[in-house]
Amino acid sequence: MKKLVFLSIAFCLVASMAFAQAPKAAATAAATTATTPETVPAVEPATVTLTGTIIDNMCAGTQKPEELTAFIKTHTKECALKCASSGYAIFADGKLSKFDKDSNVKVEEFLKKVDSKTDVVVVAQVVNGELSLVSIDNQPVSK
Repeated sequence: MKKLVFLSIAFCLVASMAFAQAPKAAATAAATTATTPETVPAVEPATVTLTGTIIDNMCAGTQKPEELTAFIKTHTKECALKCASSGYAIFADGKLSKFDKDSNVKVEEFLKKVDSKTDVVVVAQVVNGELSLVSIDNQPVSK
C-alpha cells in the first residue's frame, strides 16, 4: 500500500513538472516566432470588368435587395450627383459593389460630364473588398 501511495505521489510530481515546463517551451517558441519576420506572399489585386449601373450609396442603402433591380432603372444621374457625399457603387450581375474613397471622386467627376450616363463599363481592381477604379466609360449603345 505504501508503494502505491508513493508511486501516485511520484507520478503527480513528475506530471506537474512536465506541465510546468510546457508553457515555458511554448512561450519560448512564441517569442522566437514573434521576433522572426514572416514572409507573406504578395497578393496581386484582381482586375475585373463590370457592365452595370452607377448608384450612390445612400439611395442604394434605402432599398431592399430584392427591389434594387427595379429601383436602379428609375434612379437618375442627377440624384446620384446630389448624394455624392455617400460614395458610389456599381450594380452589375445582380450584385452591388462599392468603390473606394479615391474612386468615388473619379466616379463623381465622370458623372459631371455632360455626355456621361449611369449605365457604364468599369475596369477596376478589387482591393480589400472594394473597387479601385482603373477606367469608366458609358456602356456602348446597342443597335
